[in-house]
Amino acid sequence: MAPPIVTRFFISLNEHKWLGIVVFAVITGGSFLFTLVPEPERQEDKILAFGRLSVNSPLPTFTSAGEELRNQGRLTNIQDIISQQVIQNIANRIDFNLRQTERAVADLVLGLPEEPENQTRENSDTSARLITFRYDGGRTPEESRTVLQVFLEEIVNESYRVNTVRLQNKITDLQRRLAEVQEDVEQAEQNYYTYISNEGALLLSVQDGSLFGGITSSEQQKRQLDVVLSGIDAEIETLQQQLQLTPEEAYVSSALSADPIIANLRALILQNDLELQRLQTDLREDHPTMVELREQKALNERLIEERGREVIGTDRVFQPITGNVRDASNLDQTRAQLAARLINLEGQRNAVAGQLAAVEQVQNTLRQEYEQFPERQTQQTSLIQEVQSQRVLYETIFAALTDAQSAEAEADSSFTIIQPAFLIREPSPPVPPATSPILIVGVGMVIGFASAMGVIFLFATLDERLHTPRELQDFFAERDVPLLAELPMVENPEPFRKAMPIIFESDSPYSKFYERLRSNIRRLGGDNTKVILVSSVIADEGRTVTGYNLAIASANAGKRTLLIELDLRDKNPGSRKYFQLQADPALSSNPISYYDFQGVNSGDLNLLIQRVPEIPNFSIVPSPGFQKQAPAILESAEIKAFLRYARSQYDLVVIDTPSLSSCNDALLLEPFVDGIILVTHPGKSLRNLLGTTIDDFIEEELPLIGAVINNVGYDNQIIEPQDDDESNFLIRNDDEENLSFGDNVENDAKD
Repeated sequence: MAPPIVTRFFISLNEHKWLGIVVFAVITGGSFLFTLVPEPERQEDKILAFGRLSVNSPLPTFTSAGEELRNQGRLTNIQDIISQQVIQNIANRIDFNLRQTERAVADLVLGLPEEPENQTRENSDTSARLITFRYDGGRTPEESRTVLQVFLEEIVNESYRVNTVRLQNKITDLQRRLAEVQEDVEQAEQNYYTYISNEGALLLSVQDGSLFGGITSSEQQKRQLDVVLSGIDAEIETLQQQLQLTPEEAYVSSALSADPIIANLRALILQNDLELQRLQTDLREDHPTMVELREQKALNERLIEERGREVIGTDRVFQPITGNVRDASNLDQTRAQLAARLINLEGQRNAVAGQLAAVEQVQNTLRQEYEQFPERQTQQTSLIQEVQSQRVLYETIFAALTDAQSAEAEADSSFTIIQPAFLIREPSPPVPPATSPILIVGVGMVIGFASAMGVIFLFATLDERLHTPRELQDFFAERDVPLLAELPMVENPEPFRKAMPIIFESDSPYSKFYERLRSNIRRLGGDNTKVILVSSVIADEGRTVTGYNLAIASANAGKRTLLIELDLRDKNPGSRKYFQLQADPALSSNPISYYDFQGVNSGDLNLLIQRVPEIPNFSIVPSPGFQKQAPAILESAEIKAFLRYARSQYDLVVIDTPSLSSCNDALLLEPFVDGIILVTHPGKSLRNLLGTTIDDFIEEELPLIGAVINNVGYDNQIIEPQDDDESNFLIRNDDEENLSFGDNVENDAKD
């Protein structure tokens, strides 16, 4: 048997032969038209203008700016130098208008050769740095030479101008930057000088130790003042206990006691008291003398109070003793001395306390300044570093500016004309000898034939269909799907049944293939496999014919067999085509009631289950016809009850369903069946779709018994009846030498 790729190629050749003929005809016709093309004539020799520029080699330089300028010039592209000013200068020198000059320069630049890729500017030798120009766009050879020469000269001049401008721009930038940096230097120095002016004395006092000495001295002075203040406080407390007066009260008493007017008034009041005491024993209280004495005493007391206020003053610095100036002014000489001492000590105490507060303030100030010294010293260091960095930057820029100004004397063009424009004669290319037209057409035919075969082979490799039984066998073997049988195309010898691929005769030579299918189903599915669902991935793969012939083979084996047509989307079911059976119109108008064998059909099951007279033990449940609500019918309780009834009454129930790619009707019936048979057809089954379907079956653990390869071509001697017993085993590869790919005859029965 031929390899599958060869078989696929011949199938693709049969399907796309006209495309191959068109490809062959187009290429052959093109080769014939190529022979009609006239031979090229020999062209005249060209006179071209050539010239050379050299990239200047690095010369000794004394400035870094000059060396950098030369390196930049050597890396400059010629096309970058060609500016509008260069084109204008060339036009002025050769009397061209601007458009003509631009076109001439464009033609000339396009003729520039590329530099070798394996060399660089730095390590290439002199020959590698040569740039050759070619130009032949002039009206005369002399004009071409003139244009090229002017172009070379302007390139050299423009390169010099570009280098000079680069250097001038660098100098200008450095000068501008230098001025900015100089301002930064001056500002940094000014900040440093200002800081030193304000904080220099403090920093110096810390550095030479005077600040620390001041803190120590203030501490010692504070301790001394504390001792003096403690002694004064002790003496003041002693005097206060002796006088029973505060320093303020002692001051008031001393002032009142020292006043002569108050002393006279005190004497008068005392005299009045004495007179009143002397006369009160002899005179009544209302006696005029007694009244006069009391009035004099009251007047004197009022006068002494007024005088006391005059002595003490009204500035509220001292408050007199309330209501009794007479008692407050009775200090004797000793008590007056003690009071004066108390007043003096209070003054000394206030003076010492003021000195102590001043010393503490000075001490706190010195301590604060000492604590701020590290921060101020850090700030001083930062200012010094800022000044130094700005000065370094200034010196660097100044050195670069001096270097750039010195490099002006070294500025030069990056290119040199080493070979002025000159004219040479370029021979025209030789005309190749004419090729024989017969050879051209022959080669075209060979190429056309190879291209046609290549296109056909491409279609063969891109074809997703599985064309041969061998491909289907390998495909199922890869996925561990059992191959139940390889079934031939059934052909009936009777003229009126020739278009019906159904086994009507029990002794038909095709019966053994379906008997093998039945026995393999029983062997792989088990003895309890009674309800079998037959389906295919796509339409026209022969599932209906396979289901009918399987049911007929079971009936011929003596098994009570029922075929249920549940392809409710088929408008021409097999029962009508092959056996002229159809559902009762009165019942098929209501499909759900049609399958209600316990209700509407309970009286006569023959209206639902119809026997086939030609085949014993074979019954069919015809389809009620095309139904729009097929899923609702298949999921109804009537269908489920009828399938349970069929399982209990028949040895084998075969269910014909639509293709899996068109709808999910077959999967809706999966819970009520014992196994599923997948029918395939060489030349129609699609690899990806079939693989996806099988993978889904395996993933969802559906009861897939196996697959059937339909429409397999066998030799006549294999199909003819033989005396030896039929084997119940699968057809394997050892019989493949007797197999041949069947023709593409379509089953008349729609799946």
